[in-house]
Amino acid sequence: MNPDMELRHEVFAVLNWDPAVSGADVDVRVENGVVTLTGQVTGLAMRHAVECAVRRVQGVKSLVNELTVRSVPEKS
Repeated sequence: MNPDMELRHEVFAVLNWDPAVSGADVDVRVENGVVTLTGQVTGLAMRHAVECAVRRVQGVKSLVNELTVRSVPEKS
């Protein structure tokens, strides 16, 4: 299997395993060991938790975090 595809699978495995990032809507792209995260999360803490989880994956050379924080509608 392609090393980038293997790394992508490893990143998804960590994200699916880690309870701190459950429910995060994250897409993962990998090119030459550089992981790019896109999608939306529910808050800054979740954005940070996803980044920390991905940094634990062996083989990640660099991380580009393009996750955005989903805005929550104000209650009236």
